[in-house]
Amino acid sequence: MELIIIKEVQGETTILKLKGLLDISTQKIIEPYIAEIESIKKLIFDFTELDFIDSTGIGSIIDAIYVAQEKNFIIELTGVDEGIDDVFKTVGLYHILETIQEVGI
Repeated sequence: MELIIIKEVQGETTILKLKGLLDISTQKIIEPYIAEIESIKKLIFDFTELDFIDSTGIGSIIDAIYVAQEKNFIIELTGVDEGIDDVFKTVGLYHILETIQEVGI
């Protein structure tokens, strides 16, 4: 399976809707979307249609968090199902996101 990313821009908010798998075989797909972000206030990752994420995919989200700190925007995670939520909690992703955004923005 692959990763499909649908990008929506609503004013100063960019939404990245992820569909499929975010893992070692697809994580390079998300990198250009993060790299091209300029002059926004918020980036929303919509995981509603994400079927699977592994540690490499989580690393991509963490990379985006650091880009947000550098470029002064916030990140919001939506559509997180119970399985992905458990993974995010286990690896401390929510804590990283909260800590960076509290300190950096």
